[in-house]
Amino acid sequence: MDGVLKDKTMTTRKIRLAIMASGKGSNAEAIIKFSLKKEAAFEVVVIITNNPDAGVIEIAKKYSVVWECINFKSYINQSDATSRLIETIDKMKVEMIALAGYLQLIPEELINKFPNRILNIHPSLLPKYGGKGMYGLRVHKKVIENREQISGSSVHIVENEYDSGKILCQSRVKIEENELPMTLSEKVLQEEHIVYPLVLNEQSKQIISGL
Repeated sequence: MDGVLKDKTMTTRKIRLAIMASGKGSNAEAIIKFSLKKEAAFEVVVIITNNPDAGVIEIAKKYSVVWECINFKSYINQSDATSRLIETIDKMKVEMIALAGYLQLIPEELINKFPNRILNIHPSLLPKYGGKGMYGLRVHKKVIENREQISGSSVHIVENEYDSGKILCQSRVKIEENELPMTLSEKVLQEEHIVYPLVLNEQSKQIISGL
């Protein structure tokens, strides 16, 4: 009987995930939708944004997910904003973090607190077109300017240096002859919605199995 109860506990154990986003929140919504599936090994416990006008706030409300806006620009002392961010994450007992279009530098304290447990998805095939200032349509414009034939997205571990962490998964899309940055962005984003939740689920399983 003890063995049966233990197995049941293992199957119901879910990693407590925080999503950090600054924009519309389409990746956040894809992650939340996946978390509602029976096979999901994680649950979204909080959404954190730095943008008081972010569309992701409406996504949080739609799915009844706790959300918090921590706007670093409204703080004179950035360390106070960092403290509030970490307090929020601690309060929600977060075990893993997914960045989903979060346009704010991640504090070093947070990265050190969650080694190998903060993931990001970047709209290019890293190490190409990564680094400071390379986000959104800027990436896709540069890819097209350089006449690349293939682009895509990369899920990677977050380190202190932009887009430098271990790459966990990459998804590729073909660039058409007359491709525009916006159409390329849409194609890459569709792939992100599929790939990112799957990678988060696999990472969650690994964390659970290592407990």
